[in-house]
Amino acid sequence: MAWKTERWMEEVFPGKENIYSDYRSLPTRELVVVSAAVLDIALAELLSKRLIQNDKEIERFLGLNGDGRAPAASFGARIQPGYLIGILSKLDADILRTIKAMRNLFAHTVKVDFLSPPVFKLSKRLYTLWFELNSNLIKTGKITATKKQMEEVRMYLDSTPEAGEGLLLAIFATYQAYFHLMHSEIASIKNYPLLEKNIK
Repeated sequence: MAWKTERWMEEVFPGKENIYSDYRSLPTRELVVVSAAVLDIALAELLSKRLIQNDKEIERFLGLNGDGRAPAASFGARIQPGYLIGILSKLDADILRTIKAMRNLFAHTVKVDFLSPPVFKLSKRLYTLWFELNSNLIKTGKITATKKQMEEVRMYLDSTPEAGEGLLLAIFATYQAYFHLMHSEIASIKNYPLLEKNIK
């Protein structure tokens, strides 16, 4: 495939040990924009593995050939098929859409931080979604955090910008790890051309 965009696993993924550490020292605006960009190209790569393996069609659909007009060339446009073909849960899609909206605010607003009213609103939404996801993981024993530890983050969102940054960084690191695990598990869907099948 003649990708013109970065490849997530080969060029961007920092390795399991550095999922968090490589990003924690980024300035606020850069953290928001870069974390969304990383999740975007990771999702594009996962989608490319799941779709029927026709390189040219995948490039055209996902915009991997650099065509921004492609049907799924943007982060938002990739989230929907990610959900519809089973790579993402509805909750995952909602979390990623909130990160995308936050990225747009930081990318297109001059004076913005995690206490700015529109960003704070998104931070609260992100926290609510994250709390729901983690509550489910705690119930199933997949993580050992407690609800009380997670509730402590909420107390600081409206007064400490670092709380919003920390929340985003935690979510970003978790999705990088989750996508890394999925990368080797995702298989291409099968092509069942009905017309060709019925002709034979």
